[in-house]
Amino acid sequence: MERQTYKTLSGDSGYSIDTLQRTFYTLLEQAPQIKIIKRGQVNLRIDATYFKKFCLLAYQDDLNGYTQLITFSDGEHYEIKEDLDNLIRLGLQLESITTDGHKSILKAIKKSISDVKVQRCLVHIQRMCLLWLTRYPKHESGQQLRGLILML
Repeated sequence: MERQTYKTLSGDSGYSIDTLQRTFYTLLEQAPQIKIIKRGQVNLRIDATYFKKFCLLAYQDDLNGYTQLITFSDGEHYEIKEDLDNLIRLGLQLESITTDGHKSILKAIKKSISDVKVQRCLVHIQRMCLLWLTRYPKHESGQQLRGLILML
């Protein structure tokens, strides 16, 4: 989203965007080890955040927001299968996975645990629909669809 987060933080804190980025990169290099919390039937959220030099993949428990795993990569790739396999090997029992619908994530899920329920994140659905519909759709059906999408 065009680094809006950095812009907001910069405005709120008074630090430059470059200073904030250096600070975040330093903190990420010293990131603590994450402990896997095992419990019955986890609903997992998988999402990625892109930085200049890397992509951070977060695997979160939807019930309490606990981050089960963080990995660094250059993008959302099929290597997510290895992350899912490791989570399962460590004892995580997955009931469902919510994702942005990226093709490589869906392929990794299908290869790793084909029987798990997969759903697309409503925020990502809404964002893409609003991009396709534009702010002021010309046709009445587009206007009605935009109204429905905004209710998500």
